[in-house]
Amino acid sequence: MNEPLLKTMSGQITTRIRQKILSGAYAPGAALLQDALAAEFGISKIPVREALLQLRADGLVDIYAHRGFQVRQLSAREAEEVFRLRLQIEPAAAAEGARRASNEDRTAAKAALTALNDALAANELKDAGELNAAFHVALSVPRVSPVTSEILYRLHTLSQRYVRLHLLPPGRIKRANQEHTALFNAWAAKKTKEIQQLAQAHIEQTRGELAEVLSADSLAAVVADPQGTRRARRRE
Repeated sequence: MNEPLLKTMSGQITTRIRQKILSGAYAPGAALLQDALAAEFGISKIPVREALLQLRADGLVDIYAHRGFQVRQLSAREAEEVFRLRLQIEPAAAAEGARRASNEDRTAAKAALTALNDALAANELKDAGELNAAFHVALSVPRVSPVTSEILYRLHTLSQRYVRLHLLPPGRIKRANQEHTALFNAWAAKKTKEIQQLAQAHIEQTRGELAEVLSADSLAAVVADPQGTRRARRRE
């Protein structure tokens, strides 16, 4: 009788830990001690462990013998693979989405873009990764391409922490808003060739710039100061 309640609690804790990882509140490499998390959230260890196992399956948490769970480290290799897979799938999916989108789909994508731009304008960078994922996935039109959209959402989940790093240098947020707006305008106008080209250029540029951000010195600085993104934003 208690199993459904347990699953509900586990799901809630999964969401809360996930948000803290993606926002940088739990830094890459940080230990995720089950006793400490249970005390933090005021619950037993059972739903905490289930949440950590789910986050491990999602690629956000690692588990090591004798050390337990920890936040997955950021790496140039992982970023390269994630963005390479996005390049293989996302531009074509956005073009197909543009061709098949209904008025309701375009309204939903516009709302996702507005939410993303508003959050960035308000300096709510902790939400940027999730909102960025929602916008990009909306362009694939989940209603007509559910499997493709699920794959893209998984890739965007893995890329969210890298998106936060990518937005750190001055000027990046403004440029991201401009590129996203251009993507939406081409997509909404059903310009399939243009949206495919814009999506490819957008992903490739982000991938290239991340390679610089993920250098050893830059990455060490970000991990040591996870709120640096906010200060960088203020300097723009």
